[in-house]
Amino acid sequence: MVQRVSKSIIACTIDYKESALVRLKTSGSVGYTLCDCKILSHGLKSLALGNDKRILSKLTGYCSAWKEEKLALSVGAESLLTLPVCFPVDARPEESREYCRIEAEYFLNNPEKYGCDIASYANHLTRDNNRLLLFYPAEPCRRVTQLFSDNHPILFAGTTQLPLVHLSKFTEGAQVILEVENSSVLLTISHNGVIEKLSFHHVKTREEAEYFAMRELMENPICRTTALQVTGTRADKAMMMLIAGETSLPLQPLSIPPSLSVSNPHRFSTSSPSVVKAISTALLALAGQK
Repeated sequence: MVQRVSKSIIACTIDYKESALVRLKTSGSVGYTLCDCKILSHGLKSLALGNDKRILSKLTGYCSAWKEEKLALSVGAESLLTLPVCFPVDARPEESREYCRIEAEYFLNNPEKYGCDIASYANHLTRDNNRLLLFYPAEPCRRVTQLFSDNHPILFAGTTQLPLVHLSKFTEGAQVILEVENSSVLLTISHNGVIEKLSFHHVKTREEAEYFAMRELMENPICRTTALQVTGTRADKAMMMLIAGETSLPLQPLSIPPSLSVSNPHRFSTSSPSVVKAISTALLALAGQK
């Protein structure tokens, strides 16, 4: 019997109001151990206000105990531009990145100001070689990545979307996540690590957020038969009660799938959305090492 070599990784998520840092280690053939978890009550909002040095020094300080260990980073995206494309089936990662760069030149006015996540995408015809390009503002992800790279090899750096989509590999059916943020509403339906639908709306007011959130839920029948997870800065108790009352749909907070075997969760608080996203980021990066 071939013994599985244990792997560990640090993952950091910088969300809108808070940041989370976890250290995850593979355990056995399919399980994981949560070795450490820290939450910082500052996120993208604080970075936008100019508190970069204080916040980033804390995050890098947390990581100093595991210098040279591999790291994955995910950052919330306040703006998202999507482009469905079809890549060659046998395209290598470096070739896919080059295709992505070419698409960005045609699709964006200032492509150098954007980062890009490449997601597997299922349409009505085939799901073999379809991709959904997710373009997002490159900063602050680019800056934070450079900072972490001084002491850690970076396995992944991008938005929180790919990690959350990867989380659907641990659910029996489709995974439906509604994110209601200050300036956006995002509905993502994914299954087995593949995006089946992604709808993004910019919003300026709470009323607009309420409208687009409820419209997306009512227009997608799968929301009536699948567990619906809701997260985001605007997803407070009042918003949740309004959506549930108007749509008659059962809502639940973003969480780790029950089928995902993570030991030691009792030692840490894992209910925070930023922690869920950080664990998801670690899982995505570890899967890429196999």
